[in-house]
Amino acid sequence: MKAKVQKIILTLSIGLFMVSCEDFLKETNKSGLSVDPFFTTKIGIESSLNACYSGARTFYGTEDGFGMTESGTDLFLRGGDNKANQLSDYTVDLNGSQSTVGNVWKNLYLSLNICNQTIALLPNEVLSEDENKSYEGQAKFWRAFYLWMITEIWGDVVLNLEPISGVVTEAHRSSVEEFYKVILDDLDTAITNLPAGKSTDGRVTQDVAKAFKARVCLTRACATNDQSLYDEAKTLALDLINSTRYSLYTNYEEMWDINNCDGGINKEAVFFVNYTSSDLSNNNFDVTATGVGNCGNVYFVMKYDKEAGMERDVLNGRPFQRCLPSKHLLQLYDENIDQRYKVAFKDTWYVNKAELSETDLATYPLMSVGDTAIYVMKRAATIGEKEWAAQRYRLLDVNDVYTSDGEPILRSQFVEMHKFADPTIAFNQAWCQRDAYVIRLPELYFIATEALMQNDKSAAVELINRFLVTRAIPGKEEEMKIAEDKLTIDFLLEERARELCGEQLRWFDLKRNNKLIEYVRAYNMDAKDNIQEYHMVRPIPQTQLDAVTNKDEFQQNPGYTK
Repeated sequence: MKAKVQKIILTLSIGLFMVSCEDFLKETNKSGLSVDPFFTTKIGIESSLNACYSGARTFYGTEDGFGMTESGTDLFLRGGDNKANQLSDYTVDLNGSQSTVGNVWKNLYLSLNICNQTIALLPNEVLSEDENKSYEGQAKFWRAFYLWMITEIWGDVVLNLEPISGVVTEAHRSSVEEFYKVILDDLDTAITNLPAGKSTDGRVTQDVAKAFKARVCLTRACATNDQSLYDEAKTLALDLINSTRYSLYTNYEEMWDINNCDGGINKEAVFFVNYTSSDLSNNNFDVTATGVGNCGNVYFVMKYDKEAGMERDVLNGRPFQRCLPSKHLLQLYDENIDQRYKVAFKDTWYVNKAELSETDLATYPLMSVGDTAIYVMKRAATIGEKEWAAQRYRLLDVNDVYTSDGEPILRSQFVEMHKFADPTIAFNQAWCQRDAYVIRLPELYFIATEALMQNDKSAAVELINRFLVTRAIPGKEEEMKIAEDKLTIDFLLEERARELCGEQLRWFDLKRNNKLIEYVRAYNMDAKDNIQEYHMVRPIPQTQLDAVTNKDEFQQNPGYTK
């Protein structure tokens, strides 16, 4: 049974924490820190600390989180039932009224305020010295995490470092540089205060803080070209790689085996967000919420259940079809030498009806129970393959799904990214027990390699090849290795795509390397004519802009319409 962080928010604390960046402009003191005796007790402080973890569940494994990070990139296009085409296609109605952007803003600022409230309670005499250090380290880690998300998504917006405790009617911008100063300082505190070791229960450890600081340092180094930040990113990443507390699965299928979905036991998971098979344990800020969990198991599933020989079942999942892989993503894999394609993607569906209907057999007279029902190819089919399939199953090749330049022809039938599937769920369940991996060991290899590339390319090649051979089909290790002249930022972005696709990092990766516009224009045919330079940050929610009184000073991010 999974070890999980205790239930995140107690009913008694709901009134304290339900503060959003919209709400803080209203004349209501919702923090109550100065008057609520509950938060002078040890259990009250622990409740406040636990609530710092909840914000991650509003983003990782959620439709909003996938929409903000995987949609609108080079890797995933608008699926047949996508609910946020503004984010995937950068249409003119991507503005402050877009609901996903508004939800994420609200939840991140709510999470930030909870962290500030927790930090304000510390140090406290009801806690031991070790508890005070640990609680401060955890709370400051989460504040750094939410601040990083906020400034990377929206740029130079509101930097709140104190709990909201009164009437606030104005919003003032702080620079990205000011955000990063706080982020790095908070992460240093977390690294100092927290114990080394792998997180086994979702609690933040020094390892988690180091891994996230490595990502933060690399992000800032790319923006500032500060060699000291590249060096620190490299040092932090290599420290964890060489710690022996984590290791790469040489059998890639084990990485995504449902028996390894608990980040506490998964060998590659460094920083993860807890989920469980218990519906009531997966809530975030709403302790009464049901039907919540990691929803990655449904958002990438194609519409298979209306095809001949097929009906919806647990094994194939619920087909939400929010995102379909781009032609570019599929073509990044050489499945003849790389294990990952056949594990991470699904191209074959088998007849799952107990008995074929007359309609099924009228469509495919030679179809049989348990045999192929649908086969989607990433390449062009031969004449022989088409003739064989004609009476047996539905065959779709790359030219049936995409135009020659990669524009989708079909949006509901496609090669499916399948690594988040959960065969243990109940029928028709739209969430699963998988922990959401925020940082896995492969990302640390990529961080260290990119940092090493700045002044020691031979060491960078040696490191990335150490990783690549673990993803090779046995016997193909040498073919997976690259020569020094092949190691470029573009290669690393391709490798990040092959390894981390769907793991809610792509938008940040492309932005960090100033490749978002270039890659979307090259590989996302839905968005290529719409994306503009100002899309490097997201629009500020209109509710926030409407609420402030200093409207002349605090305005929408440039480029976005009101």
